[in-house]
Amino acid sequence: MAKRSNVIVTLGLAVFIVGAMATFLILRDNGDESPAVGSGRVAVLVASKPIPAGTSGADAANNGFVKSKVVADSVKPANALTDPTQLAGRSAILGVPEGQIITDSQFQATQTRIGTLKIPEGKTALALELSNVPGVAGFAGAGDRINVYAVQKPGAGTPGGAVKLIMQNTEVLNVNGTNLVATPGQPSAPGLVFLLSVSPVEAERLVFLTSFESLYFSLVAKDAPAVGDTPGASIDSALQVL
Repeated sequence: MAKRSNVIVTLGLAVFIVGAMATFLILRDNGDESPAVGSGRVAVLVASKPIPAGTSGADAANNGFVKSKVVADSVKPANALTDPTQLAGRSAILGVPEGQIITDSQFQATQTRIGTLKIPEGKTALALELSNVPGVAGFAGAGDRINVYAVQKPGAGTPGGAVKLIMQNTEVLNVNGTNLVATPGQPSAPGLVFLLSVSPVEAERLVFLTSFESLYFSLVAKDAPAVGDTPGASIDSALQVL
């Protein structure tokens, strides 16, 4: 009888140990990876892999860039996104590293066809169309800096025309390639459309010059200091020996 009791006790103890281990494993998996919401814990969206700048919210949600994760309420940013549907109509303005909680300041409402465009305060985004070579032949891109030269056609006051540096370290917001309509007597050639960050006064000057004269750009280093006023070039100065 005693032996039978010992067997029952042993079996009961084994069942208890197995049950305890199973409970521990379940709690461990749920606790470390995806704990339940509540008791000071909330669900947020995090980057499941690095998200490149410019990624649309739809692409991020549909291509596995984001996942839901439960975190302590104390570490949740006030502007954290909590549901993939909140990404609709948004774009990443900067790259988001893997594992970072996603906020609405990282994914902002799309403003333009190319996504969210960051226009500096006090500036306006002006699109200008230039042929390839005057537009630095495709070497400039978003974030680069250019110098802008006004090209005055020969006429009253400037019989041979003139060129003058009028703007320095102008920020390029975006560049699109296009095919420009050929001018009379000239073959068609690929051209570029620049989106520049300029002040309203600068925009007026550039609109005037592209309408009645022409422009030329040069690419400069992002940290290049301004060179100050320049003398410009006319037929007389351009032919002088330097």
